[in-house]
Amino acid sequence: MEQILYYIGQGLGIVAVILGFVNYQVKTREQVLYVHIATTVCFTLHYMLIGAYSGMAMNFVGIIRNVVFYFAGKNGKINKAWPISFAVIMGVMGLLAWESWYSVLAVVGLVINSYAMSFNKPNNIRKSILITSPLVLAYDVLVSSVGGAIYEGIVIISSVIGLLRYGKGKNNEQK
Repeated sequence: MEQILYYIGQGLGIVAVILGFVNYQVKTREQVLYVHIATTVCFTLHYMLIGAYSGMAMNFVGIIRNVVFYFAGKNGKINKAWPISFAVIMGVMGLLAWESWYSVLAVVGLVINSYAMSFNKPNNIRKSILITSPLVLAYDVLVSSVGGAIYEGIVIISSVIGLLRYGKGKNNEQK
């Protein structure tokens, strides 16, 4: 039974990767957050079923964060207290769900990411991803999270492309 749950977990990781692709295709802020919430739910269950409890805890907090950001951001701006609060909560949850030395990779990556998602300029978010995603990618490799590793690899590549595409020239205002 444990082996079956492990494979179901890996399957949910792949579903989360597919939802991540869908997330780049939707048009509205609400749709982005709906799909991102679904992606995070799949990753939470994925990490739980493969026994990666630090990843599970971080993503569980991520679900709550995304729901709060959905409602808090309806007026067009998110108060800076929210991302700071969620970064602290993620840090605490990461300590409570500690697995091994590699837990620090997921905790640090997602604590930074929780704050960085409040940045106003897209290129600042892309730059922060180049710090956070390699940490989470390393965690994913160490806990054998196939979907997580694929997802973080794609996010890193996408961020580099975005930085190259929007870093100079006519779109310079996005920096």
